[in-house]
Amino acid sequence: MESVPFDQAAFESGIRTAMAVGMPPDPADRAVFVFANTATNATPADAEDVPFDPTQIPTVTAGRQVSGLLYAVEYRDTNGQTVDLGIITPTQIVITLLKAEYDQVRGFDYVLLSGDKYLYRREEPVVGLATSEVHQIHCRAEDDT
Repeated sequence: MESVPFDQAAFESGIRTAMAVGMPPDPADRAVFVFANTATNATPADAEDVPFDPTQIPTVTAGRQVSGLLYAVEYRDTNGQTVDLGIITPTQIVITLLKAEYDQVRGFDYVLLSGDKYLYRREEPVVGLATSEVHQIHCRAEDDT
């Protein structure tokens, strides 16, 4: 039996096509990955990054937002069970990204999706097929108690 070489470009193109089919039609409902502002100090600071010297002002670097990426999303209830959107208010989401998209959002603080804010929680181990990487990121609704 002759082996067929793996076509990474075709494989990833197929996944991106499937992700595009599942994207919300209204761009305002699509995911926006948000990186929070960061503060750095030129002098020693406490655990909350407040300088010990009150005359020193931290340098604040503005956060950034990344949008327009292709992704897949699963909505889950408080027990982590996948649910159909619209049945209940989802409290968790799992976002699936390919490596190129993941590299653009790695380290984000939260994601805005359809007007809801979901905080970063954790990631699954990377799943690979030949040289392609698939990343899954778990987030929890900000107002989930």
